[in-house]
This record gives sequence, C-alpha cells and structure tokens, in this order.
Amino acid sequence: MSKLNLDVMHDRRGTECVKWDFMNFVDSRVPKDAQPLWLSDMEFPIATNIQDALIHRIQQGFIGHSMPSNQYFEAVQGWYQRRFNWNIEKESIFYSPGTLPALGFAIRAFTKKGDGIIIQEPVFYPFAELIEGNDRKIINNQLINQNEQYSMNFDDLAEKVKNLHNTMMILCSPHNPVGRVWTTEEIRKVANLCRENNVLLFSDELHCDATRKNVIHHPTMTVTDYQNVITAVAPGKTFNVGGIPISQIIIRNEQLRKLWYHETRLKHYISFAPPLDIVLCETAYQTCETWVDEVMEYIEGNFDFLVQYLQEHLPLTKYKKPEGTFLAWIHLGAYGDSEKLFELMIKKHKVLIENGRVFGHGGTGYFRMTVACPRAFLKEGLDKIVAAVNDLQEMTN
Repeated sequence: MSKLNLDVMHDRRGTECVKWDFMNFVDSRVPKDAQPLWLSDMEFPIATNIQDALIHRIQQGFIGHSMPSNQYFEAVQGWYQRRFNWNIEKESIFYSPGTLPALGFAIRAFTKKGDGIIIQEPVFYPFAELIEGNDRKIINNQLINQNEQYSMNFDDLAEKVKNLHNTMMILCSPHNPVGRVWTTEEIRKVANLCRENNVLLFSDELHCDATRKNVIHHPTMTVTDYQNVITAVAPGKTFNVGGIPISQIIIRNEQLRKLWYHETRLKHYISFAPPLDIVLCETAYQTCETWVDEVMEYIEGNFDFLVQYLQEHLPLTKYKKPEGTFLAWIHLGAYGDSEKLFELMIKKHKVLIENGRVFGHGGTGYFRMTVACPRAFLKEGLDKIVAAVNDLQEMTN
C-alpha cells in the first residue's frame, strides 16, 4: 500500500468550513483571505475508506432514523482495546451528539446551580463557557509552568476538592492547549483526591491518539477503579472528522448511567444517532489505523520542523514540543505586547492563530496554532508570524 501524500494543499474555501470560511468567529477583524492556522482541524483529507463508506451508505437511498448496532459498539471497543489495552463494556458506551454537548449534559445532570467545577487553566476555553453558562462557578486549579514544562499543583487541588461546594472536575487528557500527556501517577493522584472528596471526574480524552513517538496516553479508567468517572472520546481529532458531531461517553457506574439517561433521554430525547455518523465511526475505528499512524508520523515531523524554525528565526520564543495533540503552544511575549502582535498578524500579515488569553489564566503572551497541515503551508504561516514580530519590534524601538 502506497503512503499518503500529505504535502498537497487542498482548497477548502466555500465549503462552509469554520476554519476557512468563518474566521471572523474568532475576531471580527480577521480578513476573509487570511491564512488559517487556528482550530484543531487538520488540512489532510479524511481516509478514503471513510469516504467510500459514506458514499456507499448514501447510495442506498435512505437516511432514516438510526441507532447504533453491535457493529458500532464492537468497533469502539476494538479500537480502544488495541490502542490502549482498555476493555470497555458495551453497556458503558453512550452516544452523544458531540463532546461539548456531553459536557453540558454532565454539568446539568451531576451538579447543581452554584456548584464549583474545577478546571486547570490555561485550558480549552469552552469548558469555562459551559460552566458559567449553566450557572456554575469556575474553580481554577492553575497549572504550574516551569520553563514550558507544565505540571499539576496537587497541593492546591487537594484544597479545592475539600470544598463541599466543588462537586466536579474536568481533566483534559491530553491537555489542550499545553500538550501534556499525564502520567499514570498524575492521573491516579487526581482520581484519588476526587474519590476522597466525592468529586465527579469528567475526563476529556479527545486527543488521545495524537501523541508523540514513545509517549503513551493512559485512559483514566485504566488507571483508577474510582467509579465516579466519566470519560469522553470521539473520532473527531483522530480521523479529522470534527464536523461530524458524535462522541462516545463512557460511564461504568450504574447510578451515574441512570442520571445520564434521565438527562439525555428524558430531558433532551437523545435516543437516535445519525446514520452517517454511525457508518463513519464503524469504518474509522475498524479500518483506518494505518491512516492515523501515517498522519501522526507526518505531524511529528512538523513539530520537529517547528522547533528548528523557531530556534532559527524567533530565538526568544518560549516553546516546548508537546507530548500530545497536534497543537503548538508558543510564547512570544519576549517580542512585545501580544495584543498588538495579534492585531498585526490578522490585519496586516493575514495569518490567524489563536490568542492565548482566551484559554484563561496563564495564557497571556501565548498563541495556539495547529501543525496538522502540509509543511510548506506551515512554513508560509510561520514566515508571516516572523514578519509581524519584526513589524512590532520596529514600532516599539
């Protein structure tokens, strides 16, 4: 079998693609012809097996109400058993129309208004939006940053879980945007603290397959037997199908399952699943392992290229190759005001990466960008960032 050609750039404009056609979602100042290096979408076509399976399903001529069958559950179980030695019971797998909706369901089902929910900033900003949007309180267990090596502040976490009003914690594993892949020891400490204080642990593991060579993701449920754990996984990041809103929510505790059913089925009538989503999942999990491995190998090369590029062109940058995700977390604060730099990037040099301040405390001066794209496209964007930095320095000198 021939290897994928991932150096080819494809035109995605005009496809109602958020990354390309709705860049003003980030900032109204972004011009339509900007180069997008934001959002965790890859610039690689999905596997041909997935394309063929979706076409075949449509050609059947019917897209009626559907529900996951044994084939779907076996596909999910098989993937996580092969990749992570994680044996998931069929009865533990629940369908959700996306992970963020699932987090919203969990917040409403397992906490009450006014409760505190612990997150670890800087972190994926929709967590905070969902917490506040559901009238809960953000409780920040700030990550410790020592020379771009992030770790958890367990002393602070121990104090926060003791507060009876803090009833839930969201663990981002691997962590988005800082790129840590937590060790078994770190995960076990988190789970034990939650267990000791009866805090529900929601483990977001969407980037579990996007790890560097010799770095192993450990699913939370393989590390601890704590029962008040809910894990979210999905094909979106792994197979570049983020536009298909399907996630697998893993719940092994019977009481939590009943509460989940009450929230999703009885309150929101989450019962059926879109037939194309089901076909996509079955095909991806059963037949696209080689595609994932080749894409992750290419992304590894892009990260190595990025390290070398920054050392050569922006030597004052603070940056560490992430253990997981395909997102770079880059500190450019040494070059001047990050807000002015961001404005120069989007308005003059027409390149869009994400301003780190939106990820909460500890994000100022940082920028998040995707490297899941052809290398030449990545270099083009980096050249524009360098030009913006040079402009900023000329303005301030």
